[in-house]
Amino acid sequence: MKKALYFTLICALTMLTGCSKTTVKDANAEQVEADSLVNDNATIYGLACDGCNDTIVVFLTLDYDGSDPDTLNVLDATRQHMVFGNIRIGDKLAIVRDEQDSTKARMVVVVDDLLGEWCQQVLPTLRERADMEGLTHRQKVEQLPDSIRELLSIPREYAYVFKHDNVLFTKGASRQATSDEVLPVEYPALKRYREWDFFNGQLILIEAMTDSLGKSNIVSTDTVDLMLLTPDSLVLRFNDGPRGFYRKIEE
Repeated sequence: MKKALYFTLICALTMLTGCSKTTVKDANAEQVEADSLVNDNATIYGLACDGCNDTIVVFLTLDYDGSDPDTLNVLDATRQHMVFGNIRIGDKLAIVRDEQDSTKARMVVVVDDLLGEWCQQVLPTLRERADMEGLTHRQKVEQLPDSIRELLSIPREYAYVFKHDNVLFTKGASRQATSDEVLPVEYPALKRYREWDFFNGQLILIEAMTDSLGKSNIVSTDTVDLMLLTPDSLVLRFNDGPRGFYRKIEE
């Protein structure tokens, strides 16, 4: 599954850069190209070992070959708030080395702290109507009856569920065309993400759909920055700005 995920991620990153590419003629050429792009990812994964603190991180790479644990200095990363999560022995870490000094880490993410269900409350907006053209938002709201104003204050809960093996899915109230069409408000569209990964310190969220033949096809890809990760809070910066999430604990 990991190999398939990598190729899916490569396709998505290619869409992001907007670079033109020569059509792949055969499977071998396709694999060579995918492997080449995967190697461009500066993110390394490892398991945290005893000795980690605010100054150093000690870890074993996931492709462990029997060698001693590796050690990286994280003092600058800690000061710049680029260590996300609380490192514990055995945690899976995503690490980006400093480009100028390979003995330092520029960013460390505790992957185990990212896993789980993260939720956000979203509010609706007024559905566009011809008779409201040219009015400001305040003027539009002032003309609404109280019953519709109340609808604008009713949130919906959207959730992002990060799982092992780079699996991601989203949850939220499904749009009911027969009822929502007649409502004067509409909620933001919820992307159906299916995969996640780190690429050079940024979090990649891949929206995909499965066709009638069972093949997963990329719909869109979002590259977001991790801004905050605590036991109960997550903040991601998308192109349209930061979004805050709270962890949902299963009862």
